[in-house]
Amino acid sequence: MPRSRRSLLAVLAASLVAPAALAPACTCASPSSALDGGDLLGVFSHDGGSDGGVDGGHRRGRHLRDAGGAAPGPSGSAPEPVASARAPVEGNCVAPEGQPDRDIRRTVGRPPCRGAQVLEWKDAEGSPRYACVVSPPGVETRAPLPLIVFFHDELDDPSAVDKKTALRKLGASADLSSDPAHTGFIVLAPQGRHIRGGRRGSVFDTDYTGPDNVDVAAVDHFIAELDGKGLVDHRRIYALGASYGGHMAATYAMMRADKVAAFAAYATDAPSASWSCGGPPPPGLVIYRACDGFFSCESVERWLRARDAVQAETTWLRLGAGNEEEPSCGTRNKCTPRASEGNHHRWPKGREGDVVAFFKRHALGAAAP
Repeated sequence: MPRSRRSLLAVLAASLVAPAALAPACTCASPSSALDGGDLLGVFSHDGGSDGGVDGGHRRGRHLRDAGGAAPGPSGSAPEPVASARAPVEGNCVAPEGQPDRDIRRTVGRPPCRGAQVLEWKDAEGSPRYACVVSPPGVETRAPLPLIVFFHDELDDPSAVDKKTALRKLGASADLSSDPAHTGFIVLAPQGRHIRGGRRGSVFDTDYTGPDNVDVAAVDHFIAELDGKGLVDHRRIYALGASYGGHMAATYAMMRADKVAAFAAYATDAPSASWSCGGPPPPGLVIYRACDGFFSCESVERWLRARDAVQAETTWLRLGAGNEEEPSCGTRNKCTPRASEGNHHRWPKGREGDVVAFFKRHALGAAAP
């Protein structure tokens, strides 16, 4: 049974009996260089290491500070990042797996996004699809602008952009392109469907990675609609998601590696999508909590080491119950089921500046010759 369809009790139980805590520093143990990057069983067998240890000479990604992010705490003082361009990966780099989830439990209506444009469309399954567009003032004169596609938590909808995050405020003035004529960014927040895999709310179908995935097609359509108005900076499209929406952010970035420059995910572990191209998958920022009953700290860090094994650029930040950094996963005695569920759905408000700074360091360059 796919991971996204396990019961909450099963996930909570798994988090309480997880293996020993991982090391806290950014030089924690990571998979041996002799491991096949696609062999996740090999990666999963390496679960721990001593503080500052190494395994095969590789690091488990880069800590946010080592990657040019902010120091612990609110992220308003991050140093100016240096942008790097990545050549878009042409073709399909995700192996088609799974079956499309067509079991619609109920139709989700128009999201209540105040002060935002709501786009509408009907997908190939006949389901009405919506997306909220949060744009900075005077977007037409600033365009083209970077675009952040925000995939909501399974208990939320696109209105979470305002209810939980500070993306609207940052989008009005943040400079992702280093061009004063194009300050700010647009947030596109598509709405998931209430399908069988989303027993508690609306989700995106990440267990199916075929070319006709209707959630991927819906996002493609909404981006094309904005692009048709001349609003989108093609070199700076990013994906951001929370919980199962984080699975979708990573999945969409891999399935659209020719369009998405980088992704960021909060409170999620490895998606089902399998990268099948020769080079590494798109760069990613992973923010997670030491106590999380849906996707345990250990599970997230296995994903980080798996990305390290395939030389994927990965930046990470481990948090405690608030926005403070947590030195290790070793909070199990304090990680009660109630606390772990609350932590999982608690968006790290105040860390959006770190996400934006990470995105600013990445853009798409010219296609490979």
